[in-house]
Amino acid sequence: MNVYLGIDVSKGYGDFSLLDQNKKELEKVFQLDDTRLGHDALEALLQKHIEDQHISMVYCAVESTGGFENNWYAALIRMSAAMPVKVARLNPSGVKHNVAAGLNRNVTDALSSRYIAEYLITHSEKVVYQEQSAYYASFRSLHKHIMRLKKQNTQLINGLKTELYSVFPEMTRYCKQGVPDWVLGVLRKYPSASALAKVKEKQLCRIAHVTQEKAQSLIDKAKTSVASRTLISNEFLIKNLAQEVLDKQQLIEKHKNYLVQHCKGEEVTLVDSVPGIAAYSAAAIMIEIEDVKRFVSPKMLACYFGLHPELKQSGDKLAFRMSKKGRSSMRATLYMCAQTAVLHDAHLKAIYHRHRSKGKNHKQANGVIMHKLLRIIWGVLTSKQPYKATVDQQNQNKKPVNSKTDGKNEEIDAKRRYQPLEMEAPISNKQSKKRKAHLESQVELVEQVRDHQYAPAVNI
Repeated sequence: MNVYLGIDVSKGYGDFSLLDQNKKELEKVFQLDDTRLGHDALEALLQKHIEDQHISMVYCAVESTGGFENNWYAALIRMSAAMPVKVARLNPSGVKHNVAAGLNRNVTDALSSRYIAEYLITHSEKVVYQEQSAYYASFRSLHKHIMRLKKQNTQLINGLKTELYSVFPEMTRYCKQGVPDWVLGVLRKYPSASALAKVKEKQLCRIAHVTQEKAQSLIDKAKTSVASRTLISNEFLIKNLAQEVLDKQQLIEKHKNYLVQHCKGEEVTLVDSVPGIAAYSAAAIMIEIEDVKRFVSPKMLACYFGLHPELKQSGDKLAFRMSKKGRSSMRATLYMCAQTAVLHDAHLKAIYHRHRSKGKNHKQANGVIMHKLLRIIWGVLTSKQPYKATVDQQNQNKKPVNSKTDGKNEEIDAKRRYQPLEMEAPISNKQSKKRKAHLESQVELVEQVRDHQYAPAVNI
């Protein structure tokens, strides 16, 4: 007999429901603390049920709740070494939609644990019980912290630009793409136009990357500045914001270097071989993927991170958009990698320009490269071979040229099996063009078949 354990995790404790395969309660809902005593009590209870009822397997599941489930998940993994226990992490949205489909209106911690157990029974084919490698997952907290630091740094830079517009507006022309280090160095010492106007050229040239020509230009602009704020408080704020940005950037680099030095492995090396991906990006990507064995196909990997195209059709309107339903951190990493890859890899550059020639803008074409990079990453990880542009080109050549068109024609024929397409129907101009193109393609196909049937035999 198989049983199913649903765990609704809260901070510091969890609610547990134990059901049999007929969704009958084997144990009333109970609650345990996330402590050693609580974990030991769960192990003893499971062991008792296994022995008394001759249970062959206990299927357990926790929802992904931002890390609160990690201790319970790890404890069940340890128990699986001595007991017939399998554990899985569930996407909360899957359980939520299953509850909505069952028209269950009440939601409590006790009921939530039961809903999780019922999901295991009802949708067993969607649940993956796999003990994943925890190596790359162990760096997830560090990577999240780096992302938080980057976000904080962006907020500081935006604040600095806002204040700078009133205190020294002429300096903002150098800050269109972020704030260069030499600008931060200048503002840290001379935080206003009035302060910079009193400086000699030689003093300004002591700051790194400030040439004599640039120093003279800055001083001239400071003397004729149209700054509206010249108070000491404004200078104090600019000076400290510049220092905070510099400190934050150094802290980010320190964390990134630590991640690169310690998050290493065969998978990181393979991902690093892909164009546009450097050591830090490779580590960040593997932290998100964790184990490529979780994804049976590159399509599944793309869907997991929201890079797959999402089709929206209504009448004559047809639109494809990137779904963006997965983790945004992965897409942010791949976006920068795609920008670099287009510049340094001829194969990916050709793909980018091919899509630009079809009418896509830069971001849309870059999204195509992001999707391509993710498919390449899946390929190098599963084959355990570094990236080669020739391999990807060969794979592309294997695809039928008109497979997309043929598939669309087959779909139309399948839907119109009870009535052929009629041009006399009261349809829109757009639909009329589509029908005309489809009918012409059908005529061409018939002619090709006829020519092939009556072609003279050739003896070789």
